[in-house]
Amino acid sequence: MLTLEMAIQKIQQFPPEQRNKVIEFIEFLEFQSHQAAPTPTQSEPDSEGAFFELAGIWENKDITAASLRAEAWRETK
Repeated sequence: MLTLEMAIQKIQQFPPEQRNKVIEFIEFLEFQSHQAAPTPTQSEPDSEGAFFELAGIWENKDITAASLRAEAWRETK
């Protein structure tokens, strides 16, 4: 038997007041899930535009492939 079916059977055995509380809780969860969902007017940023926004962030920094590799593989003491 599916878990959902088991839950429904148990809820059906509750007194009416408890069933109403369960229904209210489910409605609350449903409301919360709609609140957390992004609105349809929001759009994904242009990936190419987002890429070029980062251009130059490492300018005037002494960062090379060798220095990155050394930092990533340094031994901890």
